[in-house]
Amino acid sequence: MHFKFPVSCFISTDIDFGDMPVYKSCMQYVKIVFSILMLLVVITFCVNNTQSFTLTYLGYRLSVPLQLWTLMVIFFVAGVVPIMVIEFPRQITRHLKMRAMKNQIRLMEDSLRRLAESPSDPAE
Repeated sequence: MHFKFPVSCFISTDIDFGDMPVYKSCMQYVKIVFSILMLLVVITFCVNNTQSFTLTYLGYRLSVPLQLWTLMVIFFVAGVVPIMVIEFPRQITRHLKMRAMKNQIRLMEDSLRRLAESPSDPAE
């Protein structure tokens, strides 16, 4: 005997999240909590790992054995610093452009407000 179940029995197509901004803000908090928990798990793993590592690259050997958490911090910083060096001027440029645009918008709104407040000439 073979039973066929309609798809609607398993998947609800009438999903209603109600107010979406509330749902999105709640999901942002869930994402932040999950990220912090994952970070704590990785930190716990790295700190509790007592095995020492020796860094060797192209014949160069680091004479001081390092723990895994130290290596992870070194590689994280080595990856973040170049990105920050590249992105910092871009962010400054973007900030200056946005400030200039906001000033221009403010000036336009002021001129529109003055035009709206000025008495108009009656059509003759």
